[in-house]
Amino acid sequence: MMENKNILLDIGDLHVEFAVPGGTVKAVDGVTLQVRAGETLGLVGESGSGKSVTAYALVDLLAGNGRRRANRLSFDGHDLLASKKATRLVRGKAISFIFQNPRAALNPIRTIGRQIIDALEAGKRPPASKKEARQRAIELLQSVQIARADARMDAYPHELSGGMCQRVLIAMALAAEPELLIADEPTTGLDATTQKAIMDMIRDLATQRGLATILITHDLGLAARYCERLAVMRQGKLVEFGLARDVLRAPQHEYTQRLVAATPRRGGCLTDLLPRHELPETTDAPPPDAAAPVVLETVGLCKEYRGKHGSHMAVRDLTLRIRRGWSLGIVGESGSGKTTTSRMLARLIETSAGQIRYEGHDIGSVDIKRFAVSPLRRKIQVVFQDPMGSLNPRFTVYDAIANPLRRADPDLRAADEQQRVSEAAQRAGLPLDLLLRFPHQLSGGQQARVGIARALVVRPDILIFDEPTSALDVSVQAMLLNRLDSLRRSEGLSFVFVSHDLNVVRMMCEEVVVMKDGEVVEQGTADEVLRDPKHPYTRTLVDAIPNFEDQA
Repeated sequence: MMENKNILLDIGDLHVEFAVPGGTVKAVDGVTLQVRAGETLGLVGESGSGKSVTAYALVDLLAGNGRRRANRLSFDGHDLLASKKATRLVRGKAISFIFQNPRAALNPIRTIGRQIIDALEAGKRPPASKKEARQRAIELLQSVQIARADARMDAYPHELSGGMCQRVLIAMALAAEPELLIADEPTTGLDATTQKAIMDMIRDLATQRGLATILITHDLGLAARYCERLAVMRQGKLVEFGLARDVLRAPQHEYTQRLVAATPRRGGCLTDLLPRHELPETTDAPPPDAAAPVVLETVGLCKEYRGKHGSHMAVRDLTLRIRRGWSLGIVGESGSGKTTTSRMLARLIETSAGQIRYEGHDIGSVDIKRFAVSPLRRKIQVVFQDPMGSLNPRFTVYDAIANPLRRADPDLRAADEQQRVSEAAQRAGLPLDLLLRFPHQLSGGQQARVGIARALVVRPDILIFDEPTSALDVSVQAMLLNRLDSLRRSEGLSFVFVSHDLNVVRMMCEEVVVMKDGEVVEQGTADEVLRDPKHPYTRTLVDAIPNFEDQA
């Protein structure tokens, strides 16, 4: 046992409740744990398990209808329950947050330099002058490895990439010189190399400054790589707590066992991710035919963006072949050209040069407005990365799924439309009793299924997925991936799977294309490329994947 003097944060029997119409919702139910000075604690579990609410309750950042109570809640020996002033003294100073969505957390109408200076002025050691404030802000940007920090001071959040915005949030969190850093899903949606760079930076800065860190995540691989101890939460309760290697190597609670089993890993397969009774019904369809005809191909495909300050070649000389019934994975870092490629394949943006052929038809030369109303439009459908953002908030689930069908076949009878919508929902694993709900009334996994059903309702030949599971819990992701693979094999669909999760790509795809700076640097079977990468860039991507088995 560690001496009490090493315990920085002490939580005893914490409860958090929210008042709602008709009663209360218990979000945190009796959590007891300690965080030691200088350690990194992982707080893991699925969405709704109470991870973030636990962290926010420490500094009383709850919504107006929330209430916290505990037997004890102390930080560095100070009672945080004594008064609101006691909490205010540590909030943003001794305890700092790195929030999940950097663009939402940053003020869009203030420069990043001004926002860092705001954090400095609110901290323990406010700058004595404007000159000192600017210099310290520049030093903070340099410490989080932002190049040309002086010039970036005057940039606005929309002028930076997602990874750079996350670095700015880290700089703001460090500005107050905290003793505890709480990182709430700090790398969700980032590619593997950017994720590793961000997490290495947090770890190194914490080590240099002697910070304790709480990492809130649903990614067990990430937790294994960066955390000494793990606390597993489910439905507001702490169900397992211990050394990270012990929890992941030999989980004791059945919920932790399910999380570990549902995590994609090297050498695994899709059917490993779910208990047998939870696997979707599948047919005995054979694996994809190696001699299957090519349904979609590109030749010399290019995309150039032109602006006031010059041009940028986002994709250059891209040649791909997608066979019927096959799944092609496209991987690479942010800015590598993956999403631009997928949008050109779906004819959502114009090409600059080259050809796109669907079953021999040169669809790349067809104006995208004409293509949108052509019979070929329904053949190629897209499932977008952000299901909530791609759904009309005023449409019910039924209308969201029916809308593309109405556009493709305006003369379809109402009874036939209902049948097609119900069929698509069932194929996507979406319960029919959700069809009259609105998107905000659904979970993330249910919203993702709506996006899939909406794409399936017009009976396409090709589905293009743009990071479809990046923000989903591992168990929801496992069910969704198995559902998709079952659909593909039973119905002969072709997939283009754009993702930064190489373990998922290896499980879902027969072939993989690795892109860097708009060009293909390696391609081949998924097993060959991801098990034995030849190009240094591919090796970097593979090595960056957090894999809890390596750590355990």
